[in-house]
Amino acid sequence: MISALLIAMMLAAPPKEPRPAAAAAPETAGLAKAKELVQWGQKLYKQARYAEAIAKFEEAYLARPSPVITYNIGKCHEQLGETAKAMRAYRDYLRLSPNAADRESVSDAITNLERRLREKGLQQLMVFADPPTAKISVDGKELGNSPVSIELIAGNHTLSVTAEGYEKTDRAFVMQLSRATEMTIALRPSPPPTDAPKAVTTTEPKPADVALTPGPALTATVEKKARVWTWVAGGVAVAGVGAGVGLGVVSNAKAVEHNTVVRGPDAAAELRRDSQTMATAANISYAVAGVAAVTAIILFVVEK
Repeated sequence: MISALLIAMMLAAPPKEPRPAAAAAPETAGLAKAKELVQWGQKLYKQARYAEAIAKFEEAYLARPSPVITYNIGKCHEQLGETAKAMRAYRDYLRLSPNAADRESVSDAITNLERRLREKGLQQLMVFADPPTAKISVDGKELGNSPVSIELIAGNHTLSVTAEGYEKTDRAFVMQLSRATEMTIALRPSPPPTDAPKAVTTTEPKPADVALTPGPALTATVEKKARVWTWVAGGVAVAGVGAGVGLGVVSNAKAVEHNTVVRGPDAAAELRRDSQTMATAANISYAVAGVAAVTAIILFVVEK
């Protein structure tokens, strides 16, 4: 237990920066009240009335915060066998007073408390968050605002830190029993909302599908027009055959006349030439008819 004189000196330590004159009177009253409560708490501690002493020290801390008061709260918890609360108070003391003259002895006390927790299969986790108003949860259990502490078994755990206006942070960690663990989480501010209007997609109604079924007259017309070149080629073939037959008949008649009717040399030669010409023309007609017939067959297959 730190002496009342040392506590009074720390409570009465001048502030590092000047304070407004209007605040001087309330602070002086708070300092006087804190000194009185600390002295009262120390008397209760000496009487082994540790729970009552804790209440007085906590009241003094509210009147005038001081790391020394935190240390005395830790001593009371240690006497009550409240290992986790004592460790939390000692660690707060060292955090608030990093250059404390008794830092080594307080660290030794923390090590001893860690050993006691380890024997129970537990170890302490202490979490600090920025901003301090952040809500801290471990394994889904909300612990309150920063800083918080909790005793955990060894193994996998999850930490969640949330605050309005900040992005949520979730972290998985493995708790070790060898010593207590401290974690500091700094939340990132949430990005500002974007004012850009959202694109509106409009869908035009599609026209109703109408089934078009051609009538009989239209079907016949299309079919007839689609086969036009087939019929043209067929007509040429028929005409070629007819012309060939006619020319062949004329050619034969000329040949018969040449062979049976007696004529002069010039007339006979003319009949012979006419017969040959007609025969040649007939052959050409047959050839044209054959080509046209083949073309008609091909077009009949190809055209639709």
